[in-house]
Amino acid sequence: MVLRKTDLNPVTKKFVEEFISASDRNKHLYDQVADYVAGDTDECPAIAEDPRFYSYTVRSEFDKLKKRGEELAFYRAAVLIYKASNRFYDKKNVMDECFLDQIELQGMKDIDDADIRAKDQKALEAMRKTVEHFGHALFGEFLLKAAEDYRASISRDYSSTFDRAEFLLFISYAYTISPSLLEEAKEKLMPIYYYLVTGDTREYIKELHTIAKEVVTMQFSSNNLLTNESLYPSYVKEKKAALRDKYYPGEQVKEGSLLNQKHLKRYMELVISLLYFRIHVKGGISAFLKKEEEMDWELHNTLQILFDMFPLDILSEDKRLFGLVHMDEPYDLLLGLREHLLSPPTNWEQVKQLVQEDVTKSRRALELASIPMVKGFLHKTLAAEGMDLSEFQPSLEGIIQDALRRAKGSTKLANYLDEKAVLEDVLEHVHLEDLQLVRQQMILLSFLPVDHPFIARLIPFMCQYKDKSNRRVGHMCFAHAFQDRLTAIIDQYQKDEAVDIQTLFYQILSIKEMHYYYTDVNEEVYRSLVVANPEMSLAQFDKLDTELRVFVMQTLLAAKETLSEELRNQAILLGLGDSSKKVSGLAGAAFLQAKDKELYLHVYQTEKKAKVKEMALDAIRSLDNNKEIFQELLTTEKSSKFKTLLQTFIDAEEQGPDASLTHLGNLTDKRKLTRIKWMPLERMPVLRDQDGNELGQEVMEYMLTASIDFPTAPNQLVLDLKPSLQAASVADFTVEVLRSWLDNGAVAKEKWIMPLCVAFGDRRIVDTIGQLIKEWTDHSRGALAAEGVRALSFSNDLTALRLIDQIKRTIKNRQVKSAAEEALSMAAANQNISAMELEDRLVTTLGFDASGKQVFDYGDRTFTVKVSNELELEVTNDSTGKAVKNLPAPSAKDDQEKAEQARLTFAQLKKDLKNMVKVQSLRLEESLSKSRYWSTAAWKRLFVENVLMQKFAIGLIWGVYEDGKLVDTFRYMDDGTFNTVDEDEYELADEQFIGLIHPLELDEEALNGWRTQLEDYEITQPFEQLNREAFLPTEEEIKANELLRLPDESYSPTAFAKMMEKFGWVKGTPLDAGYYYEFYKLYDGMVAELKISGASISYWEGMEDVKLEALAFYPNKDAEYKHFYFKPVDRLKLTDIPTRIFSETVYDVMRAAGK
Repeated sequence: MVLRKTDLNPVTKKFVEEFISASDRNKHLYDQVADYVAGDTDECPAIAEDPRFYSYTVRSEFDKLKKRGEELAFYRAAVLIYKASNRFYDKKNVMDECFLDQIELQGMKDIDDADIRAKDQKALEAMRKTVEHFGHALFGEFLLKAAEDYRASISRDYSSTFDRAEFLLFISYAYTISPSLLEEAKEKLMPIYYYLVTGDTREYIKELHTIAKEVVTMQFSSNNLLTNESLYPSYVKEKKAALRDKYYPGEQVKEGSLLNQKHLKRYMELVISLLYFRIHVKGGISAFLKKEEEMDWELHNTLQILFDMFPLDILSEDKRLFGLVHMDEPYDLLLGLREHLLSPPTNWEQVKQLVQEDVTKSRRALELASIPMVKGFLHKTLAAEGMDLSEFQPSLEGIIQDALRRAKGSTKLANYLDEKAVLEDVLEHVHLEDLQLVRQQMILLSFLPVDHPFIARLIPFMCQYKDKSNRRVGHMCFAHAFQDRLTAIIDQYQKDEAVDIQTLFYQILSIKEMHYYYTDVNEEVYRSLVVANPEMSLAQFDKLDTELRVFVMQTLLAAKETLSEELRNQAILLGLGDSSKKVSGLAGAAFLQAKDKELYLHVYQTEKKAKVKEMALDAIRSLDNNKEIFQELLTTEKSSKFKTLLQTFIDAEEQGPDASLTHLGNLTDKRKLTRIKWMPLERMPVLRDQDGNELGQEVMEYMLTASIDFPTAPNQLVLDLKPSLQAASVADFTVEVLRSWLDNGAVAKEKWIMPLCVAFGDRRIVDTIGQLIKEWTDHSRGALAAEGVRALSFSNDLTALRLIDQIKRTIKNRQVKSAAEEALSMAAANQNISAMELEDRLVTTLGFDASGKQVFDYGDRTFTVKVSNELELEVTNDSTGKAVKNLPAPSAKDDQEKAEQARLTFAQLKKDLKNMVKVQSLRLEESLSKSRYWSTAAWKRLFVENVLMQKFAIGLIWGVYEDGKLVDTFRYMDDGTFNTVDEDEYELADEQFIGLIHPLELDEEALNGWRTQLEDYEITQPFEQLNREAFLPTEEEIKANELLRLPDESYSPTAFAKMMEKFGWVKGTPLDAGYYYEFYKLYDGMVAELKISGASISYWEGMEDVKLEALAFYPNKDAEYKHFYFKPVDRLKLTDIPTRIFSETVYDVMRAAGK
């Protein structure tokens, strides 16, 4: 029996147990390990490397030692993990925890030198302690392994230039701690790094000279360089010859002396890593550019030589290098255009602005450009700006021909467009398979007018062309390139005998759903195409896949003003017979709403499917003269089944509307009864008519079976029964139907239960489904939760819409959130108002009267409840006049029933008020963040007429705005008046726009004046407004077009995400292994993107903390999040970002980071 130490503190003991449990080879060393970690001995146990030991298994307990400040135990635990680890990755993770994660290179920034030195000192001290605890020999072993790993990562291109500079910083620290550490790893280090760190200036400069000379004088074995690819070949050749004469006159290029692309790239990365390091050491770019030391002058000169030889390659490494080199050609513009145009998606408006900013510079870029896509766009844009390019060669047509001839698969197409070949000869020889290349070719062609001879020949080719791989790359690229002019193309060529217009239309339409993540499909373009060509849309309908048939059906049915009744009916008939339930459901709903006797009779008399014939009869029931129609049909009907059905309808009409309930059994689809056999109808509450008469089970069966095919909205025919049913009985019935479905596991197939129950139910159904939505979201049933949200929109109770609004703001699941936004948008559209206006109208008074009071009756006594300015409930016993905290338990003299009901109502009121305060605080803070304005009338309706919202208004400072500019400020007072910062009375005029002011909009005097006024009135703001931290971009940030002040710390992936979502941000799309790498916040016309190191959408114990990497702004056309894919080149200029939006975005991130 082995006795184990029991006197360890709990954290140390837990680590020791986890470590021993994780390492089979060291299990026998429990006491030695415990003594060593606890500090009872300085002798480190003889830990053996264990191939089956993984450091992550003890990560959690190891982190606890660090967080608790157990320094000795932490470092000794690190030694044990390091020794037991068999893989360098695990060994490095240990050193990350000890010191590596504190080594931070500042990069291309001008930062306070004292700040840099403080961080350097902190990292150096952590590294010094690591060396002390690990010992010189063990740490030297790590340094040697790190150098080997670094060299290997370079050869495999695994490390970035910035990583290399941080490695340089690491070895410089090692040299500072002990020069002998570096000597042991010298053979594994790059000589130039070694010379720089050890201060050997002469040898360091010699290395720089060698790099410069080889780059200038040696031949290159590859043309796959950005500079060679982007610039006109003759210009590149002349430029390089001139540089050789300038820097190395008389030096001959040695035949056979080749410098391949890989070595050249490493030279560039090496020089730039040296630059990053020296900028860090000097304390910023400005200090480095003073070139006070010879080594910095030589480094800068080497960088300039590399830039002169390969300008686009250098700039592509880091665009901020633009400020460190001399540039006399528009290389930056050419690189920007290349990145915009060759890497989709392309922001056409932004790239157009790049060209328009300086047309003289752009004209020179046109002369230098070699890439057809760049050259073609420059040509098209400059010509549109009015520049005469009639003499410029090549022409736009010539540029397009060059692009086509660069690929073997499209050379024949170039000949055909140039009328040097006939269509039949080229169809077999053209292969449009390279997605990137074909995309560029088609976009270049789209720069031509639709009636251009090239386009006139391209269209017949696209009609007949078939690719061999069936990927349809050519058609997809054609449709996306021309999508803004698809309708114009159809109009132009529909009478051209050489064009099979039906085939062309099908090809274009069928491409809509065929796209990659970087293609931007404009839904409105395709809607216009369908609406403009309804006959062709219907002719090709059966060939389309399901999603496209849904799209075409929705589009045509929505075009009520432009689509003829004949074509609308044709669309409905097509849809009724469709194999897709979604399509047939859309058509069926439109069919029932048509109120078209001829259509209904046509369907009944020609349709063979019994189900569709029954639908036609149901539709006829909605017509005023349905009895006569049924009688007419009965005279010619031969089917006994339909004869019975027709007679049933006739009898029901003769006996009156209520009597029709007794005939519903004849209308029930008996085949569907098996779908509801799990529901105990015999135990359900009875249904009653308006007179209280009990109805038979057949009414239940009809309501349920008729709803099965309506999973997203109630069946209108079932809804028509509502006036005939007693509201209380049907509400009780729906409660039990919903409960039965839930008891049966809430099977998604039977989700039709929800819209049915919401439409016929009461507040109980709304509350139950609201709670279920939260539970389903938390338990990975987001799709069902989203359906629940949509179902709530069919309630006539405003409570349901308020609940949807609350769900939209508090539930973070994107699927559920989108469903809530969709439901509110539909409700707003139905009322012809904006979604925000609808949300304003949903704000309730919770039963308080105009004076802000609510009375609760106990019989003999009453209690008055008010809401304080702090939005807390205040209760007064009217009998005594004294304040009480809550409604008391009823006494013997009270009416027990009234008292109990009052207590239940009061309890619900407390919950409702809490939810309301939470939601409205979020809404108002969002309004502040996004600069929302109200008209005077709308503002008074929300903040003056609603006694609860008055409490919010009193605690906030408001502004009057003209064209988005603040012109006046005021505060709403308890007595209903308005005053100024000087406490003068303020007259709020009509027809003004009112919004919440932001501190950045006020000067110091006004800001302090409002603060003082609120303090004098002892008013606490419902959220930070006047004391809100404000941010403006620095000069360095304006140059970089991104925030450079992101906190350096690591953050819990769950806590940080929760805070960001609270402030209205959404997570990026999950990628491999469920990891996302961005947060987004949408503003009007733009989106903020925060890049992070990566976090999983699912939490697990030991998940790594996240680091914040970059914050920038991008243009955004969509009003909602879909999927964002942004390139750094697309960043908006910070000078174009409204100051309030910039400040609020940074404020969100800083708050989430706890700053």
